[in-house]
Amino acid sequence: MRSKSRTETARSGRRLFQLKFLIVAAAIWHLSITLAVFAVGKYQVIPAQVNPNGIGRFASDGMTYQGQVTELCQVLKHEGPLAWATWSTQLHVRLYSLPVCVGSRWFAFNILTIEPLNLIYYLAILILVFKLGAAVFDYQTGLIAAGAVALWPTFLLHTTQLLRDPLLVFAVLVFIWAITESLRHDLRWRRGLGLGIAACAAVVTIRITRQPMWYLLMAAVAGAIAVLLFRGARLRHVAAGTVLFALLLVGAMIITPLFQPYFHNQQDPRIPTPIKEDVDTYALPEQISARRAGFRIRIEDGKIVPAADGSGIDTDVKLNSRGEIIHHLPRAALVGLFAPFPNMWWQTGKEVGLGGRLISGFETLLTYMLECLALFGLWRGRRSLSVWFIFGFVVLGAVALGLAVNNVGALYRLRYPFWTLMIILAAGGFELVSTRLSKSKQVPG
Repeated sequence: MRSKSRTETARSGRRLFQLKFLIVAAAIWHLSITLAVFAVGKYQVIPAQVNPNGIGRFASDGMTYQGQVTELCQVLKHEGPLAWATWSTQLHVRLYSLPVCVGSRWFAFNILTIEPLNLIYYLAILILVFKLGAAVFDYQTGLIAAGAVALWPTFLLHTTQLLRDPLLVFAVLVFIWAITESLRHDLRWRRGLGLGIAACAAVVTIRITRQPMWYLLMAAVAGAIAVLLFRGARLRHVAAGTVLFALLLVGAMIITPLFQPYFHNQQDPRIPTPIKEDVDTYALPEQISARRAGFRIRIEDGKIVPAADGSGIDTDVKLNSRGEIIHHLPRAALVGLFAPFPNMWWQTGKEVGLGGRLISGFETLLTYMLECLALFGLWRGRRSLSVWFIFGFVVLGAVALGLAVNNVGALYRLRYPFWTLMIILAAGGFELVSTRLSKSKQVPG
């Protein structure tokens, strides 16, 4: 018994050392990529794609946010923290302004000045992916999933930029992790309180950062409550911490929209006309139509201009009624799960050129493989409520994007929160397939 305890302690020690080493390695990797992107911009190796500050055309929103970050730094320096906190700008821009303010004494703005925050996002995302993979499958699956996310080319490049996506992915992973933990364990009240607070913070962050995801969050919470009730009925008891967690989560979903007027200064004050902030008060078909219309325009020098053609998909589709939405669901699933389609891989993109399209095509091919592996992962974890919840969230998210997004470039980035979760399922499937193949090779003749 004592020998077994010592063995487990030694194994835990080795794993802890391994995790620390991998976190350091991931940090060095991200810093190296950021330095490389900065060098490409500074020395104008690809001037059409990366500007001297390291902001790429593949993340062109950052060019707009750059001026807002600089403006916020001046506000903080000259008008104080209160003016900075209430200044009308988006939450992620406000957060990026902090490292820029610290480094502004010595450096002009570039992607290196925002790297401290981007590095925190990157490492936090990898840790959450590992924790989710280890929780729903095992330790090895968690490592495989985190490694795949760490090396995913376009995701890695986007985490070097001035974008909201890393914050959104982090918030979504916290939300899913909290729910997954509640599905796996009988929670003590302190654990339930901690997970509930984390989930509520994630809900508020998602509402501020990407308000159109609200319907998806509502569906996810409804599904989570249903699964928790099913689990309680099957076990014939519900732990006090689980009840507390569920109450906090439902309360957050009810209360958060009431604070929308107070979120005005945390969201984009320069939203294009078809997507005004009160769009969430419209009927669902009108909301979807407004979102789709918004991808046909963009803001340039404070003016609304038509978006560059070339990345549109199903732009002629009009969804003006619930019947049309239901009829379009199969196509939406196809777009959400598989776009960009192979016929787009060889076309020159308006923002990223032919090289960018080839990279996205290669990644999409990998995505098809990961989606197949995710089905094996679903089979492996078919008895786990957590695995079914994650799978349902991924599919629902992909369909929702297929309905509301008709621009492949935007779709590519907006899928990151769901693709990180899909990679966890794929890692579980990869382990299942590799284990079966290794066993079949060991069977004689």
